[in-house]
Amino acid sequence: MVLTPVKRARVPSPLDDAAAFDEFVTQYLNKCDDLLSYTQRYPTVKELPHVKLQRQNRNPHETHRWLRRTVYAAASYERLKRVLFAGRLEHMPQWMPNMLGAETVEPLVPNLCDVVRLAFRSPGLRAKRDYCQLVVKREFVGEAARPKPRIFTPSASMSNLAQAFRSQSSANLAGMADFNDARDPSPYGHTRSASVRHLGASGEHTPNQFAGLAPHQHQSIFDTTDDEPARPVRRFQVVSVPVAHPNCTAQRGFVRAVYESYEEIREYADGRVEWVCIYHSDFAGWVPGFMADHAIAQAFPKEAEALLDYVNSA
Repeated sequence: MVLTPVKRARVPSPLDDAAAFDEFVTQYLNKCDDLLSYTQRYPTVKELPHVKLQRQNRNPHETHRWLRRTVYAAASYERLKRVLFAGRLEHMPQWMPNMLGAETVEPLVPNLCDVVRLAFRSPGLRAKRDYCQLVVKREFVGEAARPKPRIFTPSASMSNLAQAFRSQSSANLAGMADFNDARDPSPYGHTRSASVRHLGASGEHTPNQFAGLAPHQHQSIFDTTDDEPARPVRRFQVVSVPVAHPNCTAQRGFVRAVYESYEEIREYADGRVEWVCIYHSDFAGWVPGFMADHAIAQAFPKEAEALLDYVNSA
């Protein structure tokens, strides 16, 4: 699966067609839920006192391997929300030492759905990298913060997930959705699927609910449980996907790279906080894929430690 930027023209206007825009955004959040469930099965490649790194097995369908980082945070939910959600662009250069700049290109829904440009120096590489990303955020509280064990994602993503994670065969998934062209840059193909779920009364998340969360260190939030401390009371998600935007073209002196990240910060009833980030990238340029994957895997846990140091010192 190649990381293909979403064309800006494919993003519905929140003013002209609020329902279509909300469904577009909700599909990415649904994909985040899928990934949070599937990637728990990745092999663990590094484990530190507060950080666990898991990596996808090699897969012929993937140019670069997915990473999952789980941080058992020694920081409050509110502090993490301030840095990763409310003031994300403002804080990123403060705790990411290789970041050269972060700016908003287009605020579709200010601070909830924005197109941003991020610029980085690349340690050991001559060329700098920049990224044009669509960043989607949403918070869930109370009953909406308690995901149920199910597959959210319709359309093309179903076949992609089956290939990427080998957790279920495409034949098994075929009964759950009509596959569209898996190469389409939108998360679920050319048409908005009727299987996208907008739920509310049952306690599952709806497009208009915003909130946060945290889980049990050894139990998935997708497991059904009556143990209240093991259930999240609030959580927020931040999804970042590459976007092709006319006002965010590659700058002179930079190589345009792409990445996908799906983050969730959870708070549990007993006060524990967990931060999960699932990441997939393409450095672009002349860097061999295996070298890029190795460098990212080495830096991924250190990035989490840098954030926690910053959050607790701010």
